[in-house]
Amino acid sequence: MMEYTDRHFRHLVRLISNRTLLYTEMVAANSLAYERRHHMESYINDHPDATSEQVRRHYNDEYLRRFLRQGSMEPYEGPSVLQLGGSDPIVMKEAAETVMDMTQRGYCDYTAINLNCGCPSPKVAGKGCFGAALMDDPHLVAKLTQALHDGCDEKLPISVKCRIGTDTHQPFTKMGYQQRQPKEEELEYQKLCHFIETVARNGIVTDFGVHARIAVLSKSFSPADNRKIPPLKYDMVRRLVQEYPEFTFTLNGGIDTLSQAQEQLDQCPNLRGVMIGRAWAADPWSFAMADHVLYGDDVPTKTRLDILQEYGRHADHEEQSIDDPVKIRRFLIKAITTLFAGESNAKKYRIALDEIAGIPKRLQQQGQSCTVGQPPLSELILNVAHTHLSEEVLLRSPQESYERKLWEEEKTKRDRPTIMIVTAGANNTNNDGNNINTENAIGRSDAVAEWQSDRQQEKEQQGDQNDGGGTAAGAYEAALAGDESSPFAIVATTPQS
Repeated sequence: MMEYTDRHFRHLVRLISNRTLLYTEMVAANSLAYERRHHMESYINDHPDATSEQVRRHYNDEYLRRFLRQGSMEPYEGPSVLQLGGSDPIVMKEAAETVMDMTQRGYCDYTAINLNCGCPSPKVAGKGCFGAALMDDPHLVAKLTQALHDGCDEKLPISVKCRIGTDTHQPFTKMGYQQRQPKEEELEYQKLCHFIETVARNGIVTDFGVHARIAVLSKSFSPADNRKIPPLKYDMVRRLVQEYPEFTFTLNGGIDTLSQAQEQLDQCPNLRGVMIGRAWAADPWSFAMADHVLYGDDVPTKTRLDILQEYGRHADHEEQSIDDPVKIRRFLIKAITTLFAGESNAKKYRIALDEIAGIPKRLQQQGQSCTVGQPPLSELILNVAHTHLSEEVLLRSPQESYERKLWEEEKTKRDRPTIMIVTAGANNTNNDGNNINTENAIGRSDAVAEWQSDRQQEKEQQGDQNDGGGTAAGAYEAALAGDESSPFAIVATTPQS
């Protein structure tokens, strides 16, 4: 998840679960390739007699570390997949070469590289022509995975994350989609099979993460619309598992709790796994029993106070090793803001953390040092927790929290018929005449709904602050969209399928 699953959040997840396979936020391949190419040329200009190996070892990598660096404090990140986005095989190969350069320098050690063919964002699948738009061109996807395979010297597995299809050849309305005939349903599945078979034909990709919804690309659908309006079709993913035993599949979409993940794995034991993003970001502690429930490990004993103490050591180390405390402080704090989601005074805790995040910038504006004479970040974090959260909350065990979560889910199930009666007569449509999918919202936890609301407000505030001026984030977004004016954009001809 862009802007969320950075190395700091991944460190938090690893403190909670030893077994979870982590995914990075999607990184634009053109940004990596551009930066590498630019700094290699600069190094060659300064060292005209350098060999190609010397150039690869010594060009400036400061910017690249921002996207590829992993944590250097125990527990180390461990099993972690780097997700890339792009649509040009040449650029993809250079991006993979960049990953290997950074691996050689000791900044990262990823388990695999994942090609994103599932993101429906207009900036990505629209002008950028990658993400979910790649599902319409499986031959190109095969070339991209071949390029990644070659670029990493065949040292890393290559996987693909996709949807079950797109609406490119049949404009989407929810009512029309739900009323399709069995022949149309079968045609959609056969197109998905064609995509899987074509991508896997060269023998490189055998692992697929499938979001069990189509991606709506023909309308002005936001990513949120694409997560809610097209109905989930888990049966399609289960059918893939049965019919392609030579491949592995991970189920994605609409799964918000650990019990739901366990249910999906019980229903389809040959699934490789279940992919969860927003629910982890919204309420990471609700997955503290994942290693026990899904893998049979011993019941974990860490409390959230233990987690904060361990995370504090990571935060102090990062602030000491990064030259710009103004930027790094925000990222470090953001990772732990939802650790107490749903608890009493959780909002006061988040507000207090936000105050801490802004301290370096305020000191800098006042002409003072951001670090000299200031207490360590770990101390500030623990002070906030002790000030606003009760001892019962700080010391509640993972098992107690999980049992409480299960009780809340059961209560939601019992209340569901009443909710359905109340909403059945409502006019649940959007401006495009599509019925809004209420069934997913009913089962969604309060923590996830609150997190999504906060995230929307956060984006709106950032939009207001950025009006009238460009930012580094804006340049990066432009690179995702393939904007040729972006300093990170690469213009190259994509081979025809």
